Amino acid sequence: MTSEVPILLELPGHTWRPLHREDAPALHQLELDCARADGSTNLGTIVDRQKRFDDAAGNVSTDTVCAVNPTGQLAAAAWVTCDDRVKHEYRAFLDGNVHPDYRGRGLGNFVVQWMEARAREILATMSDDRRLVLRIDFYDRSDDAIALFEKQGFRFVFAEDEMRRDLSQPIPATPLPEGMGFVSWTPQRAGLFFSVYHHAFRDRPGFPGWTEDFWCHNLTGDSGFRPDLSLLIMDGREGVAFAICYVESGGDDKHGSEGWIVQMGVRPPCRNRGLGSALLCEAMRRFKAEGLRYAMLDVNVNNLQALSVYRRLGFERCRRYTSFQKTITPGE
Repeated sequence: MTSEVPILLELPGHTWRPLHREDAPALHQLELDCARADGSTNLGTIVDRQKRFDDAAGNVSTDTVCAVNPTGQLAAAAWVTCDDRVKHEYRAFLDGNVHPDYRGRGLGNFVVQWMEARAREILATMSDDRRLVLRIDFYDRSDDAIALFEKQGFRFVFAEDEMRRDLSQPIPATPLPEGMGFVSWTPQRAGLFFSVYHHAFRDRPGFPGWTEDFWCHNLTGDSGFRPDLSLLIMDGREGVAFAICYVESGGDDKHGSEGWIVQMGVRPPCRNRGLGSALLCEAMRRFKAEGLRYAMLDVNVNNLQALSVYRRLGFERCRRYTSFQKTITPGE
């Protein structure tokens, strides 16, 4: 895998250098100015991106770059973080922004090329045969930014709406059909959960075909995973619907702590019996009992049936998450 970091683009009155931790206020201002220009006012978007900056800031000499003027204001910034936690691929996340006042000067092209070159250098050091993927994941970006990603060879992979439900509002009663009941995740029930997942998702486009070990590692290996809140609906000895749930502490006082339904599904023969609604409402009741303020979930924008159910149960869209990706061939 070969790549050359592009020559720094000349920008009068500015110096190119790595980001420093003390640049955090200037970076926050850059993110705010870009969000306003791109039509987003969601503070959570900026918090998410700055969490990834914090991850990269430990490697400021190599994994970050910015254009800064003598007063410390940023015209552009970029950073790369890598994630090796999933077993099937190495992921390099590319985060960058150009201040609205400096757009149209070629900075966007430079920033994307710089991030890709640095990501390729990092991925070239990976030692096993996992797939290597460059990702630009974003919320609420302009059409010009999307056109830039496509020009640089990144391709749209998916878009999901992030939805929130206020748990202070009444949660509907949704009884299960007779003979069915809820149980929580235990290691002994992992196979039952996986079986429902496999049957619920195997006919969907892009189904990865993970083994049980892969799926369990990727879904339950995060520190936010809550086995006691992750639910399986049992019909006798058979699992028929499941939900994997996390708890995440909010990054600001406005949102507080959130309960996430990370993945849920129903066996195809058991659909249209209200099991999805019953599962969601039971998860929300348990979130509320934990003192959480919101229930959160993501839904693919093409999944109109699920969107209808979530809206009926009080979930509201708060932002759209989009992923553009490029797969790297070793030795390329």
